[in-house]
Amino acid sequence: MTSQRTILRMNEQIDRQCPICQCDMLLPVPIPACNHTFCYPCLKGVSMQNMDCPICRGPIDHDSIVRYKQPNIDLKMPCPLDSPQPIRTRPNNGDANQVVVKDEPIDEDVKPDINALRAGTSNNAAVAQNVAPPPAQNYWLYQGRSRGWWRFDPRTEKDIEEASSNNMPITEVVICGSRYIIDFSNSIQYPKDKGINMKRNIRRVTSAEFDSLHVKGIAGVSK
Repeated sequence: MTSQRTILRMNEQIDRQCPICQCDMLLPVPIPACNHTFCYPCLKGVSMQNMDCPICRGPIDHDSIVRYKQPNIDLKMPCPLDSPQPIRTRPNNGDANQVVVKDEPIDEDVKPDINALRAGTSNNAAVAQNVAPPPAQNYWLYQGRSRGWWRFDPRTEKDIEEASSNNMPITEVVICGSRYIIDFSNSIQYPKDKGINMKRNIRRVTSAEFDSLHVKGIAGVSK
């Protein structure tokens, strides 16, 4: 039987998903009229197409979306909640009299083995001393119309970093519902349907450079 806590975690996972992109929300922003919440880039793309709320077809106040602010632009890629283990059936090996047992997910309400936890903590501490530090955080930025720098949203940033690491000369990403070309050779981006005349400069920076540049915001959201 699925535990109540597992059900709550599953509901929490659903609540964290954007109804448009079906991914964990990035920069979640609600529509004022109906309070339905979406990723900012997803909702901005819908708003720019003069569409209504994708859930209830209610009105979207474009000005309120544009005025949305995010003070924390040092965002990491969102991680999904741990998925419950699937229920597995143990085969009875052809013995009709043998009971078939289902391996249920471990209920978190069961009292843990304190000694095992303490032993695990000690082992983890010993292993941690020999683990290499995590790689330095890098960011991808694009230049705004007024020459200031803005950060790509973390999901797009991840796609750009992967393409750059694979030495691809160009890659294509979707931003606010529109396709953009990322040209690494010339360090520019431009809308695929409008061409290079709408280009903007891009750059990859380290954490130290990111802090010193006084980046204006993330994905069009001012900080």
